[in-house]
Amino acid sequence: MTPEQARAHAALILIQRLVRNHGLTAEEAVTAVAQRRRREDGPHTDLVIAEAHAVVAEAAAPVMALMKKMAEAMQPMMAAASAAMAELARAFKPATGKTAAARRDRPAWASPYGPPPRRR
Repeated sequence: MTPEQARAHAALILIQRLVRNHGLTAEEAVTAVAQRRRREDGPHTDLVIAEAHAVVAEAAAPVMALMKKMAEAMQPMMAAASAAMAELARAFKPATGKTAAARRDRPAWASPYGPPPRRR
């Protein structure tokens, strides 16, 4: 389906919904959709916007329900994974409490390779 065909199909869906849900005549619905497409204001362009939002909400509802079920199904796995990561972090924690920076025998800014070479 080309973009032009998709736009025409969407316009037909909106026209049908405007006639069915809001009692507009076919001519009023076609005019309202055309005005909205041209970004003009008309007496029924707000209904076109409302119907477009309703179509998107209806199409997104099953996807949102699926996402919610997936999140609920993954919750026990995520809890177990976070507990395992916390246990792993505790296992790698140093026993003495001293960090690597505190055990250095030189300042943090000093290089173990000596000063940089001088230009002659």
